[in-house]
Amino acid sequence: MKYGKIRIEDGYLVFTKHMMINSLPCRDILWAYMRREGNEGDEGRQIISNSLVIVTRRRKRYKFEMTEKEVHECLILLRALNPEMAVGFPKGGRITLQSLPNTRDLGAISAKDGRHILPRKLLRSGQLYHMSLADQEVLRNEYHLSAVIDLRNEYEREKRPDLIPEGVICHHIPIIDEESVAKEKKNWNAVDAVLNFEGDPDEFMIRQYQNLITDQYSVKMYARFLDILLHQDEGAILWHCSTGKDRTGVGTALLLCALGVSKEDIREDFMKSNACLEGEMEYIIRLMETKTIVDPRIMDRINILFRVREEYLDAVFDTIEQNYGSVERFLRKALYLTPKAIEALQDRYLV
Repeated sequence: MKYGKIRIEDGYLVFTKHMMINSLPCRDILWAYMRREGNEGDEGRQIISNSLVIVTRRRKRYKFEMTEKEVHECLILLRALNPEMAVGFPKGGRITLQSLPNTRDLGAISAKDGRHILPRKLLRSGQLYHMSLADQEVLRNEYHLSAVIDLRNEYEREKRPDLIPEGVICHHIPIIDEESVAKEKKNWNAVDAVLNFEGDPDEFMIRQYQNLITDQYSVKMYARFLDILLHQDEGAILWHCSTGKDRTGVGTALLLCALGVSKEDIREDFMKSNACLEGEMEYIIRLMETKTIVDPRIMDRINILFRVREEYLDAVFDTIEQNYGSVERFLRKALYLTPKAIEALQDRYLV
């Protein structure tokens, strides 16, 4: 089959480069997606060009100009020849699942050096309690999920245990110190902590985010989290807390810092939880309205449970700056990510 200036035959993508015919095995393609570029033409007309971008296992990138129709048809054939290949440009987008509203693929988020996170490798999520069989199949067969990192404490895990697909390794890394929490309140969990707090809920959340950086136990747990990601081999790895926005949000922000992603793009990813959890928040509000009068105080706390604010992430970065001077120093001194380890992490997940 011919698409633009390339053709696919006998399982190979054949193209000419530097006056030489090249044959790339389709099985060697890691990622393929369409890139669209446009410029203002004469009289304000938009000139659009479409390209198929191919990234290989050797991290080589090729771009082939063709029509949009040819790109789509080519991607379908490539995916049939190589089902493990990542397709599309998610850019940290939500994975469409039945029972997991805040599960997202960090793939295609760009680093400052021009590389992108490889799709279908790094997944952030909320808890996997009541995950449907269909969703398990998607994560296992399409994303090749091989490991899950549960950032919740033991009580949260017992109350809402994860449904882990068969063959997936589970790591338990409680970000909050369970022993210190037990002294304050038995069977502590994040939801009750917010709902029962008597003061300003936003001030409470900002303090919680600051504590994740100043508490030595939490910092050590985030170091363990990043170490697991550093040594992850095949397939995708998924990490989560309860709703996937706070403990997960901070861990994801630290990972993206290590991968060289800009603060603006880290903030954009952080804030996506609001859109993903909007339906969950509306459902809880309607459910509570059927049982009791939902006063403004309760509404404020429900809002906190399902939404994030830029100020929360700012509190993380401000606390890092105050205590360590820079994010780079925090990664090295607190999270034990040496320049060599950061380079290895970037080489593993960036293309």
